Order: sequence, then structure tokens, then C-alpha cells
Amino acid sequence: MNKIRTAVVGLNMGLEHAYAYKLADRSDLRWVVDLDEEKAAKVAAELGCNYTTDWTKILDDIDAVSLCTPHHLHAPQSLTAIAAGKHVLLEKPLANSEEDCLNVIRAAEQNNVTLMLAFVVRFLPAIRKLKEAVDSGKYGKPISAQGWVEAFLTPAPGTWFASKEKLGGGCLFSHGCHYIDILLYLLGEPNRVSHFGTRVGTEWMEGEGTSHGIIEFKSGAIAHLTTSWGMRYKKPPAKFHIHLTEGFLELDNSMWTVTAISKDGTETLYQRPPEYPTRRGQNVLFEIEHFLESIATGQRPETDGHEILKSHRTIWSMYGSQGVPVTL
Repeated sequence: MNKIRTAVVGLNMGLEHAYAYKLADRSDLRWVVDLDEEKAAKVAAELGCNYTTDWTKILDDIDAVSLCTPHHLHAPQSLTAIAAGKHVLLEKPLANSEEDCLNVIRAAEQNNVTLMLAFVVRFLPAIRKLKEAVDSGKYGKPISAQGWVEAFLTPAPGTWFASKEKLGGGCLFSHGCHYIDILLYLLGEPNRVSHFGTRVGTEWMEGEGTSHGIIEFKSGAIAHLTTSWGMRYKKPPAKFHIHLTEGFLELDNSMWTVTAISKDGTETLYQRPPEYPTRRGQNVLFEIEHFLESIATGQRPETDGHEILKSHRTIWSMYGSQGVPVTL
């Protein structure tokens, strides 16, 4: 097997990428990159690779790169890597505007390189099992889905997380995009959307820190997603509940257990295997292996630019929706 020379740029979100590349059979991890040289040196020593603070200087020594940097840098950095003929695994989002997204997609196609979005949730085993259960027809047709993404982000005023322009919006675009993608993956093409967001409790952010979004699908199913970075105390019932005409499916908060309830009773469809490794990078390894396989075989990545643009467009439509004022 010919090894693919890899690198990771950005060791906050990208740290798990680096460990996963080290685990992946197809990968020859050459470089880790971070503006914090001490951090880069420490990770490089742990993983047995090189490090630098300037990713543009390593392009001649790699075939593929994970870009795990602030959102407003995604488009320019992707275009630089693609122009150099490098395959790109890009952390979400693709870019902060549709125009930039399309520019990156077109550049990858014109340069014949693989562009994949690192939507890690899509590749988790329990999500795959949930998709299988929805598609099986055993539990009927989807009626309603509910998702809860509740967290507390330590206030960081003055950072790129606080900037609506650099983040691309608020918590829905930055964090909720994973779960909008999953709702589209499970339930199909959206028809209409609605959205409300608030900065209460997250006033340090310019965009919304708590979001409630609703999607009506062309199938007739509807879904509601709560996303927040302002919930100090939380107790969501699950990650997802999906009600169908003949049953009910639940993905638990750990995203490792799928449970079904139907006329046949309650059944565990998937649970984390006891022998599953607990090493760093393991959960990201599913997407990393898919990326490397796509490069090696020339196949289209499941989460390519066109696929992920669907979730971005859904969110942008949500941001554009306007509620009707209430007169009492």
C-alpha cells in the first residue's frame, strides 16, 4: 500500500485528526502545524513527526492536509492547498459564504483533488445504524425528529468565536451544522425552515448563542433542533428522538447507543462494543480513513463540498427566516 503523506494544520480542533492520521494504515503523518510552536513541538514529539508554525512551507512534502483553523480562514487556506495540488480534509464549515464555498468546490474539481468536509458525526457507527433503521421501513415513515445540542462555552470575548463575521454566524452555524447535516442525512430534502436565536446568556457573542430551528421535509416529516453554548446546567433526554408511524428511535447522549421501540418491544440496535479502543483519535479515525480511501481510489467522498453545501444552505435559509410579530 502506498502511504499518503499527511499533515494537520491547527492543533485545537485538529489534535484528534493528528492522532487519527497516526493510527490510519494509509497515512504517513509528516507534519503538525500550529501558531503555538511549543504545542506543535509537543504533539510532534508524541507522534514522531515534524512540526512548524508555517504550513505553506511544507506543501512540497505532503499529499494531503487537514485544515482545522478558524472558519474565516477556510476558503483562502483551502484554495492555497488546492492550487498546490493537495487533497484537503476541511473542518466544518466549508466557508462562511455560499460564494466562497462554490469557489473552493470548483477549485478542487478543476485541480482534480479530493475535497472532503470533516463532519465527524456522520461517520460514527451509531449514526450509521440509526440511518439504517430509518431507511429500513421496519418502523414506518418518519413523522417528527427532535435533537438537543446543549453545551456551555467559556466566554471568550474578543476572539474569533465572538465575531459573527469570522464564525460565520452563531452556534447553529458553528456547532449545530453537524446536526442539521444529520437531520438531512436521515430525513431527506428540506422544504421549509424557521429559526429563532438569542444572545441571552451569551452576550459576549455577536451571533446567537442559543438557537431553536425547525425543518419541514419534503416527505412531510418535521424536525426541531436546539443548539446552545449558553447552558450551564443541562439534562437533555437524548441526542436525537425520531418518531415514526410504527415506532420510535433514540440516539443517546453519548452517541453510542441506538434504541428502538415498536410493537415488538424495546430493542437495542447498537451499543458501543466492549472491545472498542479508547485511544486518542479513535472516533475521528472513521472519517480520516474515508478521506484516505477516497484519495487512494478516486471515489467521491460522502461529505464532499456539494453534499455539505446542502446543510449550509439550510442554515442560511434559517437565518433568513422571519418570525411573525404577536399582538395580544
